[in-house]
Amino acid sequence: MKFNSNGFTLIELVIVIVILGILSVVAAPRFVDLSSDARIASITSLEASMRTASDLVNYKARIENKLDCSTDPTIEMVGETITLRCGYPCPHPSGIANAVIAEEPFNWVGGNCGGQLGAIEVQISNAPDPSNCKIRYTSARSTQPPQFTPTTSGC
Repeated sequence: MKFNSNGFTLIELVIVIVILGILSVVAAPRFVDLSSDARIASITSLEASMRTASDLVNYKARIENKLDCSTDPTIEMVGETITLRCGYPCPHPSGIANAVIAEEPFNWVGGNCGGQLGAIEVQISNAPDPSNCKIRYTSARSTQPPQFTPTTSGC
């Protein structure tokens, strides 16, 4: 009787599956790093929240006739006092930072309500380069609403 073997044994298949499993556990995290994508999505989401909050504050400022660009009036929203610049939240911790809930890992940096060139940045503190993983909120001017500039190259 002659036996012709044309396949793999069960033990050979199990060994190959075990080796592939070990390789996938060790190598996959090196090739699939989703943390950068998650930080970019967080920046995008926070930017949308800041735009919405800025618009809501502006609507309330219009109702209360607090659109003056020469002074920095305040309004009350949801128990928070928000400092205004030209009817929009001022780029300061007492302005836009009070209008938006941005907790860890977001970090507010700077802030200047004086003049029309004021700006504040919101950085993700656990990013590889927080200074390039941020949103820059620039003060409103009499001729334009505030500007939102996201930077994601350091995320």
